[in-house]
Amino acid sequence: MSCFQLDCECDYKEFKRTIYYHAEDFTIPDCSPASHFSVCERVYEKAVKELKARNFDLAAFYFARCMSIIERANLRPQVSGAKKLMWNCLEALERLDKNELLEHHSKLLQKVRQHEEERKRIVEQQLLPDEGEPESLEDKHLRRQQELLLNENTVVDDALKRIRNVQIPTPYSQANKDVQPYWHKPSVEQIEIKKNQIAPPRRIPTISPNAYLVWKFNVGSFSVSTPRRGMVNLGNTCYLNSVTQMLSVTSLGAYFLRDDYTKDIVGADKGEVRLVNSFTYILRELHRTDFATPASPSHFKDSIGALYTSFLGYSQQDANEFLRLLLDGIHNSLNDRKRLDNNISEVDTKNGSDVEISGRTWSQYKQKNNSVIVDECAFQERSSIVCPSCHQISRTFTPSLGLEVPIPSSSGRVSIEDCLKAYCKEEVLDSESLYTCPSCKQRVNASKQLLIYSLPRILFLTMKRFRSYGDFSNKVLEPVVFQKELNMSSFMCSPGKNTNYTLVGVVNHRGNIHGGHYTADCLGADGIWFSFSDERVSRADSPDFQLAYILCYRRSD
Repeated sequence: MSCFQLDCECDYKEFKRTIYYHAEDFTIPDCSPASHFSVCERVYEKAVKELKARNFDLAAFYFARCMSIIERANLRPQVSGAKKLMWNCLEALERLDKNELLEHHSKLLQKVRQHEEERKRIVEQQLLPDEGEPESLEDKHLRRQQELLLNENTVVDDALKRIRNVQIPTPYSQANKDVQPYWHKPSVEQIEIKKNQIAPPRRIPTISPNAYLVWKFNVGSFSVSTPRRGMVNLGNTCYLNSVTQMLSVTSLGAYFLRDDYTKDIVGADKGEVRLVNSFTYILRELHRTDFATPASPSHFKDSIGALYTSFLGYSQQDANEFLRLLLDGIHNSLNDRKRLDNNISEVDTKNGSDVEISGRTWSQYKQKNNSVIVDECAFQERSSIVCPSCHQISRTFTPSLGLEVPIPSSSGRVSIEDCLKAYCKEEVLDSESLYTCPSCKQRVNASKQLLIYSLPRILFLTMKRFRSYGDFSNKVLEPVVFQKELNMSSFMCSPGKNTNYTLVGVVNHRGNIHGGHYTADCLGADGIWFSFSDERVSRADSPDFQLAYILCYRRSD
């Protein structure tokens, strides 16, 4: 399946421009003209193969890519045969432009129009409150906004008229896997702990009053900002759109705008390769500044649905579950050590300091896991159990890609620091969960505590807003205040150097445990916050502490 899908109306000129944009979005590696020409020949063969398979959009992509390599590497005066290859590509593109590609676009457009009413119906259904549940004024306002958006049939046409004469800008550097990429191996950050000891359980300090301050996203006037793009809601896919918008403003998103990821797609199966390529495609689409219509995520959704069947249909899904599975899927696709046959012995957690045991655990983890997800998002948590009889401390160090923190009950305001404090609170195991101490062999009411041992570059904090009690479940509507800055030192059991974080993204959920609507607030490279509700994009105002569900922080290195 091609990544050049249409999920909303787009004229033929803009459809072609999208293909050419991505065909030109790569970095020329530093190699000989002969090597460049060899790559061109392989790309041309790929184009012919796609043409025979009647994949006309992909054929056009590869023909255009071949021409771009010849031009940018200046091969025509240097390599015999480059002029002829260039001419063959040009002729093929002209034929496609007048015939097969034009017909292919018409079929895609017809399919969009056939499914538009059903898509609107699903989106409208998503915004309705449950039977018997009163609809708040905010919910009514949101539903009205979405209904207006769905009925604005002239929005796309007006946007197309505004950009019709805009030239294709220089794209972000991006290598297709058929082109030899320029590769820089990401550096591996070592865990560094100064104290060669076992850190005892700790009491979390009192939360600062500054943690409860109310603030606004954008302060001051911003006359110019980089254009943002929304994403088409295919029908209950707001969870996918919101998480993708959040990831697009992180260093993880920036990684996929460069060449680097292509080198690690080694030994991955077709489904995994498709997921990474479709994720890269949608990120690049979101960073385009020459296109006003919302990005089409259907290829990306189909790709993750092929790996995780729960995302195949158009039912309501949890944004946090989607985030976890997406990170896991990307990691599996790029993990260059997953197929290594390592005989890994069990880590000794009884003997040694925290530094030694955490180092052994992390080393074992890295033997089987190495990807940009590990480099950017992975960190260690330490679970400690203390025996009240002999005071033996048993420890385990667990790699994690994010924290899911509880929302404590409170008569006053609750902050994200309060949630972290509740997560790291020391608890005494009750009589039904007696602990058998490995040192004194007694069954005791031990104390247990989770603390953070190392910190990632990107920190995801998910608030546990959905609770289940047997057959009963509900959503926690308690507002949780968070700030633009977060210091994690109070929740660590090691003297980490870089513990300060800056907020870059928020995924919000409006509704109840049975359904609702996801939106995202994201900080761009221009320093301006924008709110994303599927196709609708606007300047962000104030954070909604009652709706916030996932917080994304960037470490201030």
